[in-house]
Amino acid sequence: MSQAASGPAEPEPGADAGSPRELDPPPGWLDRAHELALGLADLADDMALSRFGSSVPAETKPDGSPVTEVDRMVESALRQRIAAVFPEHAFLGEETGGTLDHNRPTWVIDPIDGTKNFMRGVPVFACLIGVVWHGHGVLGVASAPAMGERWDAAHGRGARRNGQPVHVSAVRRLADASVLHGALEWYRDPALWRVLEHLADHAWTTRGFGDFWMHLLVAGGMADAAFETGLKPWDIAALQAIVCEAGGSLTAFDGGDALAGADGAVLTTNGLLHAELSALLAAG
Repeated sequence: MSQAASGPAEPEPGADAGSPRELDPPPGWLDRAHELALGLADLADDMALSRFGSSVPAETKPDGSPVTEVDRMVESALRQRIAAVFPEHAFLGEETGGTLDHNRPTWVIDPIDGTKNFMRGVPVFACLIGVVWHGHGVLGVASAPAMGERWDAAHGRGARRNGQPVHVSAVRRLADASVLHGALEWYRDPALWRVLEHLADHAWTTRGFGDFWMHLLVAGGMADAAFETGLKPWDIAALQAIVCEAGGSLTAFDGGDALAGADGAVLTTNGLLHAELSALLAAG
């Protein structure tokens, strides 16, 4: 690898423009929620691993995505436990619905991000647990038990991978950058294909990963940017907290609010490459 600038940056936790400095949760509340979220991840891990590698029946939802009984069981168990501890909070889950409530903390849950992987015995799947406060993810846990990976972050407290602090990279030039992208079927628009062609020609390397993992790689400094379309709030909330607390940026393609974006288009970067890639993707 030729880029000497690929070592970790040393940003202040949450120092990126995507981090809600003015939206600090009330003192004490976030610590309790963080502790609960880690416990919820333990529960989700146990439930998912008990069925991982076996035949898991699935149904097709109206949007064409699969859902298994494990997805439903995990979300139901987490929802019940959250309601018991924080009955005043709102809830939004992929399988049971809900709404993002701007006036209350909202727990946003994807019980298994990467259900197709889970069904086929591929270990790249995770439970995503986020809390959104005034429209921004302020708490996130991404737990991928079959990979032995647990990432977590809370506003103002930095981000961790398996308990160790992580930071985004210090790569400033696209020519030195590792850029990750989602599934190819998301790029049916010829303009987005042209974006991929541009990145293939100008980035240091490009790879297709998809799902939660590529955004975590950016948070950990192993990659420098990632983008995909078609995401929902439960795909975004936890990752937004982790990426921003690691010093990076997670926004819509045009730099706007990813959670509010109607098309679910998300760009994650180390912050240093964000303006350049946002302009490229917004044009595409």
